[in-house]
Amino acid sequence: MASVALHARSTQTEPELTRVGAVTELEPHGQFSKWVEGHDILVYRYDGQVKAISNICRHFGGPIGYHKMRDGVFTCLWHCYQFSAADGSCLTNPKLGSREYKVTVKDGDIYVQLVETARAGRN
Repeated sequence: MASVALHARSTQTEPELTRVGAVTELEPHGQFSKWVEGHDILVYRYDGQVKAISNICRHFGGPIGYHKMRDGVFTCLWHCYQFSAADGSCLTNPKLGSREYKVTVKDGDIYVQLVETARAGRN
């Protein structure tokens, strides 16, 4: 899949966003995963919002979103580690939370921020 980036017009501080799919891809299961520029991303609908977390379990690298989300929880296929859909936190081991991506939905397309930008004043 070729990535499409949205670039800021006015400043350099705006984050670069990469298209991961369309809102229509969330149906019928409410979730999908894709590899985009070296990131395995789990995209899903939760509590009325489109969200995205890393699809790689930090315990041993298994797929977090292989099974459908149940009651706001994803369960990793390999060792049943559980992750909150609200924020990607690991419910089995709090030290192993999944990365949460910033998401933007525009004109029916879903974009994520792959790279964090440095905050002003930080070195």
